Amino acid sequence: MDLLLVRHAEAEDAGNGGSDFERQLTAHGHVSAAEMADGLALCVRNQVALWSSPLVRTRETAAYLATALGVEVSSYHDAIPAGDLGQLRHDWQSLSPQPGTLIVVGHQPHLGIWGAQLMGISLPVKKVSVIAIALDRSGTGGQLLWYAQPVALARLGQIRHQG
Repeated sequence: MDLLLVRHAEAEDAGNGGSDFERQLTAHGHVSAAEMADGLALCVRNQVALWSSPLVRTRETAAYLATALGVEVSSYHDAIPAGDLGQLRHDWQSLSPQPGTLIVVGHQPHLGIWGAQLMGISLPVKKVSVIAIALDRSGTGGQLLWYAQPVALARLGQIRHQG
């Protein structure tokens, strides 16, 4: 199974009086999430499961992915904002049938830490960037398939709409 770790798009500042849970995407965040989702749709060809953190900014980012990929978010997973890779691993190993690709929309620093734990390398995880990992059979490690920053995904999205 391939695991795609996707960081949410730009969100409102935490200091706007609301809770961290309720922070929404900015206008720029909505645009960049849509562009990323369009580009990512060109990179994923097999059956997809889409999981998201329950926080508003990740739910909004995941909604763009769901639309672009023609799927629904199958889980709003509390282990994502908690940073609990062990629980996530247990849950993805329990999926039946196993999807070809599991997309997890989450937060920093957890995504970067998980990538390093699974692959043994650290990558910058900017907003709406994606790390694609080919998990080993045990699901406890993997190898980097590809990594894309927002600009590359936006350009792929433009190609998708031109073709």
